[in-house]
Amino acid sequence: MGIRFGQFLRIAACGALFFAGLASHPLAAQEDVFRGGRVGWARLQTTDEYWRRHSETDTRLSAFIRTRTSLNIDETWYTANVSRLDQLTAYPLIFANTLARVTDPADQRNLTEYLRRGGFLVVDACANVNINPSPETFLATNTKIFKTILPGCEIRQLPPNHEIYRCFFKMEETPPHTYHSGIFNPRWFRYGLQGVYVQDRLVSLITLSGLQCGWSGVPAEPDHHIRCMEMMCNIYVYAMTR
Repeated sequence: MGIRFGQFLRIAACGALFFAGLASHPLAAQEDVFRGGRVGWARLQTTDEYWRRHSETDTRLSAFIRTRTSLNIDETWYTANVSRLDQLTAYPLIFANTLARVTDPADQRNLTEYLRRGGFLVVDACANVNINPSPETFLATNTKIFKTILPGCEIRQLPPNHEIYRCFFKMEETPPHTYHSGIFNPRWFRYGLQGVYVQDRLVSLITLSGLQCGWSGVPAEPDHHIRCMEMMCNIYVYAMTR
């Protein structure tokens, strides 16, 4: 089948991550320390009314990854329409608020093909309870979609010692969580990161952590937005090197 697009991008980025130690160097933000081709990520465009919620701060996450690692990541905010396979396959990682509205068989086939070619999909619940009142419903809905687009896949919670929590930043919270109005809600915390596995390979994540709410600056404890961006950075690094 040859080298899939995801493999090609990860090969290009391997040189970058080999020099990951440069991230803490004062010159890390300068172009000459970056290695590998330019990479990026996109937000999944669907018919869901909240698909672009907090998207105005997506460049903040890209800038964070660019300055804290040696990845030559594009800071531009991109979208990938679920109905356009060519748009999906342009990115090694795609972020989505939910897959609840991805019910059209053609769109589902596009996601199947995207993942088959090596793409990585992150589905993250908004922490606002007016949008997502029930973690159980959010998880069940998105689990059903994944079971449809990836028949035979297994979805299970990642253990606290999983590589994704230490592949770049060492996460103290596994994972960090954003809470609506800053109020701790153990119903959401207990689900952690839900890994979508095909055989033993982690191909996607469902998070109930409101990571996007965190990096957008939703009020929380000091430096919470940093921890959410560190978690997303780890997810990106893991997706690029797995």
